[in-house]
Amino acid sequence: MATTRASVPVTHRIKPGALARREERLGWILLIPVLLALLAMGLYPFFSTVWYAFQQGGYFGIQTTAAGFTNFVRLFHDPQFLNAFKFSMLYTVITVIGQMFFGTALALFANQKFRGRWLVRAAVLFPWAIPTATNSVIWAYIFNDQYGLVNSLLEHLGLMNPAHPINWLGSPQLSTTLIYFLAIWKANSLVALIVLAGLQTIPDEVYEAARIDGASAWQRLWRVTLPLLRSTLLVALILRTIESLQAFDLISAFTNGAPGNATQNLGLYIYVQIQQFGDFGYGSTIATVLMVLTMLFVIVYLRILHRPQTA
Repeated sequence: MATTRASVPVTHRIKPGALARREERLGWILLIPVLLALLAMGLYPFFSTVWYAFQQGGYFGIQTTAAGFTNFVRLFHDPQFLNAFKFSMLYTVITVIGQMFFGTALALFANQKFRGRWLVRAAVLFPWAIPTATNSVIWAYIFNDQYGLVNSLLEHLGLMNPAHPINWLGSPQLSTTLIYFLAIWKANSLVALIVLAGLQTIPDEVYEAARIDGASAWQRLWRVTLPLLRSTLLVALILRTIESLQAFDLISAFTNGAPGNATQNLGLYIYVQIQQFGDFGYGSTIATVLMVLTMLFVIVYLRILHRPQTA
């Protein structure tokens, strides 16, 4: 006698494609509040800044008049803007290179297997744990020409005449160099943290295979570790470049642009134009230029360093 199999009604079956579409719709529904918040906090300030860049005067947007491209033309005839632009470029290039180099080196060292490495990892993160403004104020006291720790040590060691103390923050060259060192010391911890996280994802089998093939420690670094860390290093590079271009609190609390305007960057110059002179239009123009400059850096990084993985 023939038997029949129990079958599931077709109307109750869910096709895989339909299930995937339902999950996608649910994902978008859950993301809508976040996207709206990002749009409100990102797009509105962006477009309002661009709009004010074509206005003239007006403290916080009050009593502005249309200026066209007058503010942008003014940039090229403003020596203080050109100096701030030059300082921002040098600051970004020098500090980002230093942060990437020393941060990667610290991560490679902290990733080694030895007793007490947890203490090393905690020490690596210590500079980043201190607020930036606090770091800057501490360094300003350390290098103060009258009562700073550095001059006191040099005096006690007989390396400095007390009658002629080194004016660290009064010299454009010395203060600029100190800012570079402070920025590198402060942020290489973040780079180390990001790179260390990337190192944890590299399987030990990859290094074991390289050792079997006769690769030296230097070859394993250049041909195994760094290529596998490309995406991680790219993320760290983009984050540090954006932060360096838009730096404000570190420089403001350390030198506030002094001596003169030798250490004034674009972020600090925007603040001066808006808060001190009340020129919201010109300050927004500089901010617009800074936004475009930041995006150009990111695009160049992605074009040069990003390599899509092929099967």
